[in-house]
Amino acid sequence: MARTFNGPRFRDQRRLAGLSVHDVAARIGRTCWSVYRYEQGAAIPSISVADALADAVGLPLDRFLVDDMRDRAAA
Repeated sequence: MARTFNGPRFRDQRRLAGLSVHDVAARIGRTCWSVYRYEQGAAIPSISVADALADAVGLPLDRFLVDDMRDRAAA
């Protein structure tokens, strides 16, 4: 079963952590535009980048992964 990174969920958690996009970008070694694209779902991060994003906000990666089939059924 395929799982993908949920950008809006990450954005919500980043904001709750009090971090800006620039803060996260600096922590993971990416541009702020890359982080924006991940949050908007315009780009899907690799597993290593997704893991770094989760670490940046202090949560496990599993918190940001969603089941593709469940999302399609809900749409």
